[in-house]
Amino acid sequence: MKQLKVSLPDDLRARLDAASAKSGLSVAEEIRSRVEASFAREAADKPTADFIEGVALMPAEIALETGANWHEHAGAHEALVQAIRARLDELKPKGSTAFGDRPHGTVFDDDPNQLGLMVEYRLRRYPDFTHSPTRQLMEDEHQRAKLAKSVRERAARRRRQGLPVSLINEPFDQPKKRGK
Repeated sequence: MKQLKVSLPDDLRARLDAASAKSGLSVAEEIRSRVEASFAREAADKPTADFIEGVALMPAEIALETGANWHEHAGAHEALVQAIRARLDELKPKGSTAFGDRPHGTVFDDDPNQLGLMVEYRLRRYPDFTHSPTRQLMEDEHQRAKLAKSVRERAARRRRQGLPVSLINEPFDQPKKRGK
């Protein structure tokens, strides 16, 4: 890892010191964390970045309107929920909610509501889940399970067609050609 010497205004250094003390990270770790977060935000596509920016402005506006922070008052919380829902509804694409192939899926459930709850739960409990070895393992296991399911379905189809089912030597979709 390379070191980088940076000069900062006194007020910015004081804010970094305070953030470092609050987070329990060293100043260098705090800087690294914040720089990584800024690059992560840049990686988002424009609609996502615009959505995040809009949502980030909502709590302060709601606090001004209600006189309460969203996390301290049930009514302010509900106002924030409605503001976020309205923004999401504005951006909702037209069309089916069914998913196609999910090469990075970890579960078979295709219900968007269940998937959303699962994603929120995982990221709340394990903020680094997206890039974790656990997620990669689950993704690999999901792909193996999909393949096994596909093999079972093809074998069942061959049985219904009265064709031999040898998963090693027989092609799945074409009957074996017999001699004259």
